[in-house]
Amino acid sequence: MIELTFEEFCALPMEYRNGIVFDTGAQRLYRNDKFGLQREVFTKRNPRTGKWGQGKVYFFLDNDERQFDSVDQVYVAYMERACA
Repeated sequence: MIELTFEEFCALPMEYRNGIVFDTGAQRLYRNDKFGLQREVFTKRNPRTGKWGQGKVYFFLDNDERQFDSVDQVYVAYMERACA
């Protein structure tokens, strides 16, 4: 794995791969296969008014069972592997 600064890690390009919309919300999936990074965004929607809420972002690394709630958490996990 390649060591990256936090700024470089945050600037990694993410490709939109999949998305689905329901009456109650939506899910979108973005990937960077080279670095094994995945970002998923879940956004709730009020089915009566149709108004969208604030999206919640989760991060995942390939071959790591953990779910990360912020980019700084997934960066630390990535660098633990890169520096090992």
